[in-house]
Amino acid sequence: MAAKHSVSMFGTARFVLSFAVAILVLLVVWVAVRAVGPAEAAKQPGVVLPSIPRVTIAAPPPTTSAAPKPSPSRSRTAAARTSKPIPEAQPTTERPPTTRPTPSPTEKTSVEATLSVGATWDEGYVAAVRVTNEGDRAVEWKVTVSHEDLEDLELRGVWNAKGNVAGSSLVFTGGRLEPGRTASFGYQTSKDGRGKARPSGCNALGGSCRVR
Repeated sequence: MAAKHSVSMFGTARFVLSFAVAILVLLVVWVAVRAVGPAEAAKQPGVVLPSIPRVTIAAPPPTTSAAPKPSPSRSRTAAARTSKPIPEAQPTTERPPTTRPTPSPTEKTSVEATLSVGATWDEGYVAAVRVTNEGDRAVEWKVTVSHEDLEDLELRGVWNAKGNVAGSSLVFTGGRLEPGRTASFGYQTSKDGRGKARPSGCNALGGSCRVR
């Protein structure tokens, strides 16, 4: 009977304690609502953590490893390989282009002379000569008149030319004759002795001559 009575008293005490705790909680809530208001009371209290100071860690200085010094033998070998003799530039002499002279066309020289006997007799004759330059350049013309079996041939007169006696021939010369131009001259002869006073032929320097 004593044990059953103690259990009943413990349950009653527990109920009373729970009711008192509930009343205390309600009282605390009511006080909080009255103090801060319903909106602030509904917020949950925030937890503020203490700030941790930042610590800056300095980076270690870079380690510089000293480059190995080359040995004298290797440096000499490298220098011998790299220092090759540079060939000297040989001066180049340019030869001027050889220009061959342009061959000029061969100039043609052609003199045509015609001797015409105007009058003849036993002691002499009179003749006229026409000289034409049919070449490509100017010439100093010269005409030679020959005779056969004539003795003591004399030149009595010459016009438009210069004449000389050379044995049994007469030589006539004139001035400069341009290409395509014509010169005319005449002369008179006399003789002593036998033979007919008439030319046997003629010759023009640089060309031909005919007697008619």
